[in-house]
Amino acid sequence: MFDLKKIINGRINVPETESLPTTASEVYVEGEALVLTDGKLTKASGETKPTHISLADYTAPESDQEELPCFRITPEMVFDAPIEVSSKVPAVGSKVTLHTDGLGVTDTAESGVATIVHTNGATATGDTVTVIFE
Repeated sequence: MFDLKKIINGRINVPETESLPTTASEVYVEGEALVLTDGKLTKASGETKPTHISLADYTAPESDQEELPCFRITPEMVFDAPIEVSSKVPAVGSKVTLHTDGLGVTDTAESGVATIVHTNGATATGDTVTVIFE
């Protein structure tokens, strides 16, 4: 789960909430990285740079979907997120990809979208690193 830690130089550390359309039959989880595709929110993973973070759990039905509360990601936002480690935690400054579940990052530092700004001593899967989306 992407946990907003702070907004750099922000007057307040609370982002503006907005509600946006959801994709039919998609399951959303609080703290999940999302992207707008064809005007609807969907999970961001891999090399897809997220644009929003979910603020609620929601399972969208096949029809008559509700809008999902979320907030828009800005470059000033700093997040803590779990990392999946297959070999070793990349160094500070590495750009890593998003996990397939949209709830964290991987140790893959090729074509990444999240920049590690602090490793927090992470060494294993599930440990938390601090990232920004530039």
